[in-house]
Amino acid sequence: MIFLVIIIGIIILDQYTKKIALQNLYEGKYYPIFDNKIHLTIHKNKGAALNLFERFPRTIKIITIPPIIGLVLYILKLIKGKGFVLTKLAVGFIIGGGIGNLIDRIKKGHVVDFFYFNFKRCPIFNIADIFIILGAILLQILIFIKKFPIGK
Repeated sequence: MIFLVIIIGIIILDQYTKKIALQNLYEGKYYPIFDNKIHLTIHKNKGAALNLFERFPRTIKIITIPPIIGLVLYILKLIKGKGFVLTKLAVGFIIGGGIGNLIDRIKKGHVVDFFYFNFKRCPIFNIADIFIILGAILLQILIFIKKFPIGK
């Protein structure tokens, strides 16, 4: 049950921060924070991660739905079982972020991004993206640990 609460919390946080960003930021204008290391701005991403396939927003919307449904079914199976808590958390992060971005794609036709790290070639992203990345990294670590057990 806690994992469903986490998923819903991520979706709410993501949608709320996007709403605040849309109310207070402007596309093409950058607002530096944290000693000019992070900028806040608005970017309407019609593509997938890093604006890939931005000419095909409908296709992106269609192909993101089945993996999200698959992950939801997977986490429901994990929740019923005695699976590893961190696996459930990682999958929950990915589902919450995926649904947050899917809501944008369905409602607006694009994903609202607003965080920009002032580094070379860094993409503009949002809260949902952060959770998707954290979930993916955590899953990779768990896969690595399982394949290469530490200290038998």
